[in-house]
Amino acid sequence: MDSRVLDINAAYLGVPTETLMENAGKAVADECMRYRSVCIFAGRGNNGGDGLVAARILFQNGANIKLYALAGERSRLCRLNFERLPEKLDVAEIKSVEDVGPLDGFELIVDALLGTGFTGVLREPSKSIVAKINGSPALKLSVDTPTAGMVEADMVLSLHESKVIGAKVADIGIPEEAELYCGPGDVVCAIPARKKDSHKGEFGKLLVIGGAKQYIGTPTLVGQAAQRVGTDLVTLAVPQYVADKMPFDPNIMVTPLESKDFVTAESLDVLDASLFDTIVVGNGMGRAKESKEALKKILSWKKPTVIDADALNLLEFDWLHGQAILTPHKKEFEGLFGKAEGNLEKISEIAAKNASKINSTIVLKGEVDVISNGTTTRLNKSGTPFMTKGGTGDVLAGVIGGLLAQNKLCLESACAGAFLTGLAGEIASDKLGESLTATDVIASLHEAIEKCRSFAK
Repeated sequence: MDSRVLDINAAYLGVPTETLMENAGKAVADECMRYRSVCIFAGRGNNGGDGLVAARILFQNGANIKLYALAGERSRLCRLNFERLPEKLDVAEIKSVEDVGPLDGFELIVDALLGTGFTGVLREPSKSIVAKINGSPALKLSVDTPTAGMVEADMVLSLHESKVIGAKVADIGIPEEAELYCGPGDVVCAIPARKKDSHKGEFGKLLVIGGAKQYIGTPTLVGQAAQRVGTDLVTLAVPQYVADKMPFDPNIMVTPLESKDFVTAESLDVLDASLFDTIVVGNGMGRAKESKEALKKILSWKKPTVIDADALNLLEFDWLHGQAILTPHKKEFEGLFGKAEGNLEKISEIAAKNASKINSTIVLKGEVDVISNGTTTRLNKSGTPFMTKGGTGDVLAGVIGGLLAQNKLCLESACAGAFLTGLAGEIASDKLGESLTATDVIASLHEAIEKCRSFAK
């Protein structure tokens, strides 16, 4: 699991990230105590912050320390711990590899340049610094994971859980609940950061397929929820009758299908699946046999797909393609897989077993949601009894689909979507109580996202 998810969830549970970094730095320092001379390379993020804490603790314990810290903008906690460094500690801020002196005299080099959050190609000066570290005869200890997988570490000290084979693991005080239960960290990490040069469509193009003569408003709820979590472009593909009668929303595009009252396989011919990143299907779709063939066709496109509501009753497992999220409540789950009785642990085992069987992610909705892809199982307890109102399940499907359109990660989107929708419901119910409606949950999604982000600061 992404260490940032754990850090933010721990903060939500009352363990500040600053405390976790102090514990991590102490664990690194403990590993270094037996060496007479230690050189620490610290990056600008929280992995670098761990290295700065270790340098401070080692210096205060009389160790011979040289610290090289990458110059530039640091994360909040990295900056805080840089400011806490003792004045007499031998520190050099480096802008290029030329700022790094000879490394031959050190017994141990600590690599705290980049952690598990790094993606992409290693750039200068880090690339040349890594090469210089690898060229040193000193022993090398990487914090959490070797930088970019390129540092030739003799030892790795992973924090909380092993990140690479053979790593030693240090307990830094992350509560078990931070990993088991979904929380604000899941939300923060599921929403991609935007750059100044981002363009329209880069953050997801979602296709919502559903609606029938009896259920006109549900596709709109899905689409509006997806937009509220950041999806750039949302298209509703609905039968002609639904397109004519549905609520107008100028933010959402509508493609009327050639069928009148319900979705059919033939009516989908007007759609070009290649134009979309992700699909949500089933909301208000009805259970006509013609719609069953439509679902089979939709899944043949092999797009990341959220399967909800009526589509769950039409589904055949051999249509699934490994990139699906199923969102059943208990009755729908039992219609698909059989009885799910017992305590939470037993139900979690049943959900995990069936998720593995169909090679998909399952969100089993309940008082405590169970979310599993067969390998990893998480729980979610956000939400409120006031969310029994019709349409809140469509909101959840839209939130999960909207996140999936942006990050293409099934389990991560399901976990984040479940927590975020429940939190938005809590915020709305605090104001409205039993007057809460599905659209109130949608309106509270922005506040819920900002509340999640507050634990990442």
